[in-house]
Amino acid sequence: MAQPAHANRTSDKISQATYLPALDGVRAASILLVVLSHLGLDRVLPGAFGVTLFFFISGYLITRQLLRASMRTGRINLPAFYLRRALRLMPAACTYILVAGLLYELAGGRISFLGWAAAFGYGANFYDLWAGYHSTLPGVRHPFNILWSLAIEEHFYILWPLVLGLVWRWRWLFWALIGFCLATMLWRWALFDSCVLHHAAGFCAPMNANPAWRSNQLYLSTDARADSIAWGACLAVAEQQEMGVATLALRSRLAHAAAWAVLAASFLIPGDFARFVIRTTLQGLALLLLVPAAIRMEGVLHRWLVAAPAIILGRLSYSVYLWHWAALGIADWAAGGNRVEWVSLAITLSVALSVLSYRCIEQPMLRLRRLAGSNVEDRLLF
Repeated sequence: MAQPAHANRTSDKISQATYLPALDGVRAASILLVVLSHLGLDRVLPGAFGVTLFFFISGYLITRQLLRASMRTGRINLPAFYLRRALRLMPAACTYILVAGLLYELAGGRISFLGWAAAFGYGANFYDLWAGYHSTLPGVRHPFNILWSLAIEEHFYILWPLVLGLVWRWRWLFWALIGFCLATMLWRWALFDSCVLHHAAGFCAPMNANPAWRSNQLYLSTDARADSIAWGACLAVAEQQEMGVATLALRSRLAHAAAWAVLAASFLIPGDFARFVIRTTLQGLALLLLVPAAIRMEGVLHRWLVAAPAIILGRLSYSVYLWHWAALGIADWAAGGNRVEWVSLAITLSVALSVLSYRCIEQPMLRLRRLAGSNVEDRLLF
């Protein structure tokens, strides 16, 4: 069905937009949810949703970048893309792994050779699932527990460009991605039945002694979480192909209200099945409409997302995600049972280490990324 002329103009404007400042604000919201939940507010703040939001934004931005390149040149330059991603992610991650791991061992902890290899090789999520990054320092968290989500994103960065290079011309790519997201939910359902309700030895990761973590295979494994990234890719494809959902998100108050209701339902529906099987599906559907509205429509939320503090935190989000976990580990070791000292030390170190990492590692990499064809600009405001 043909789109109205005003819808086509809106979609064209969407597809041609380059830097979207509010996306830095969305990153800021994501990292705040994660960090605050790790600081002890996990009972009132959904830290896991912060990670899901990170995944969605990654899928959206990378797919948008690849589609724009393919429309401009007729192909996806995979070597250049992989080089830019490596320069963006690996220096900071490898520095974190080396520094945090060595500090942990100097404090008396032990990390196996395979544990180190999995961390450096972006296999931390599967290693944590099947072997476990179990801390050998009482009361001190393992420094590599935080790496599971980075591993999932790296698997996406490796595999998705290869697939997109073959299928980016498909007119029904959006619906194929929707089908993939729904199939992933069905796969989680199968995992829930096999690995949570009836543990299938060999097929499922070892049973965790803590009942709260027996659904880890649905939370940590790439195959069970890929849809969180694919929903973001759906949005990028919808914009590029000028589909109705791209303009619906910007024009329909009813659609916005429905999306907020779906997002709320994802948290309110009780039970482990809802939490581990359908929650991320509902959140992906909601974000498909809420994210474009938040980053492009004028309003209170948009003004918050483009405010200077949000932009700064969004630009620092990758460093914060890595180094706040090291800061928490140092606070575990140094503060003991003193809660006030623990929080103060954790926050101070998180800020200091994150800014240091950004200034000394991420910013110098910008010049190399530009030489590799990146159009990224350093918009940090201090």
